[in-house]
Amino acid sequence: MTARTARTERTERYGDEIFSHTGKDERDRLSALADVLDPVSVDALAAPGPGSVRRCLELAAGTGSVALRMLDLFPSAHVTATELDLRFLEGMRGERLGVLRHDVTTDEFPEGSFDVIHVRYLLHHLPDRAEVFGRIVRWLAPGGRLVIEEPALFSLEAARDEVYRRVSLGALRVLADRIGTDCTDWGLDLPRTAAAHGLTGIGLRTTVPTVAYDTPMGRFWRLTLDHLGPGIAALPGVHTDDVPTVLDRLSRPGFIEMGMATVTLTATKPAF
Repeated sequence: MTARTARTERTERYGDEIFSHTGKDERDRLSALADVLDPVSVDALAAPGPGSVRRCLELAAGTGSVALRMLDLFPSAHVTATELDLRFLEGMRGERLGVLRHDVTTDEFPEGSFDVIHVRYLLHHLPDRAEVFGRIVRWLAPGGRLVIEEPALFSLEAARDEVYRRVSLGALRVLADRIGTDCTDWGLDLPRTAAAHGLTGIGLRTTVPTVAYDTPMGRFWRLTLDHLGPGIAALPGVHTDDVPTVLDRLSRPGFIEMGMATVTLTATKPAF
């Protein structure tokens, strides 16, 4: 089983059925991912950047955890948090925090609107991700800082447990088939993509968390595999008991493996 074939066709979009905010465990799944990656995101955002930050954008804000941290990181800034489905962000609006329904593939912001833009686990789900990346760069003010975090599958390909590896790569195959997700090349190519758009000061960090029954990535991955289980089980090469076996292992002490890697890009738009 391999997820090496990146796909651009899709039969639905993220949130229609796959990972819909109406799902009973979707808030818990996103919260588990936030527990894994919020410290990484905050470190990247807190690194030296724009001298005066007045306007921040958090695209696809999920549960809003990073948007809230931005309020502390940039005490003079107004933060705009966007989502297609706002139900997890209800009640978060405040004097310095705006919540906006926004489709990054069709809705615009004026050029140079934001001093800091953060995007996590969004673009790899979009077949037109390269075009959207260019639009995000336009929204960044001269001298502004961009932080983008995307998954990469190399750590799952290197997993030593054969069944876990087969099921995990199967999950990414389901996402590629149904919504056009690319976990193969997109994240690893981010530095080249940023340079091609004229960004400078490019930095890259890779995070590989541990999957076990009591780790945040373990909870996130168990909920993800449970949600995608029927699609994974229907793939060629996946055995009938593979998904239940992995879900059981992720629910008990003793199992430990590498989780999905995350690539964090930091870059600056030239101030001229």
